[in-house]
Amino acid sequence: MCKLSFIPELHLGAWRWKLRNMKLYLDMDDTLVDFVSQVTKYDFWRKDKENKVDWKKVKAMGPRFWSEMGWMPGAEEAFIKLQELESQKRLALYILSSIDFEDGRIGKTYWIKEKTNFSLEKVIFCLEPEDKAKWADKNSWLIDDRKKSLEPFASADGNIIEFTGNWKLIIKRIESLIRE
Repeated sequence: MCKLSFIPELHLGAWRWKLRNMKLYLDMDDTLVDFVSQVTKYDFWRKDKENKVDWKKVKAMGPRFWSEMGWMPGAEEAFIKLQELESQKRLALYILSSIDFEDGRIGKTYWIKEKTNFSLEKVIFCLEPEDKAKWADKNSWLIDDRKKSLEPFASADGNIIEFTGNWKLIIKRIESLIRE
């Protein structure tokens, strides 16, 4: 069964022990970074299919496509807050992003180096969204906008938070989960 919503408040006591060892994985595209705006900026939408990316154009642009992306609204502030929680030993923070070509990994890595002070040792790239489930366990949480990533993660005994564009709500929820 897929867990596509937040843990109900009634279960917080049972989760507190797990949350002391919480591993929080953050997706990049349309969670931390604004992928859709970047595709729109360069008009990399396919002409033959509505709302489909022209991956040939994205790949032809190379790493620059990925490295120039902006933050999603509220994501930069949320990321800083999550890093503060990590520095307080409240959680372990990771970036877990799927990309199946080298220029994409190079561009995303450059973006992380330029826009954050995050350790690249805590950045994980996998080939397909479903591969994120390899990092799922009872103490791991994935924040992602795609069911294609969330459902396998939940099926592998991970916990999920579906990103719907509201970082303030997500931070509030995480803080309530780890509050002692």
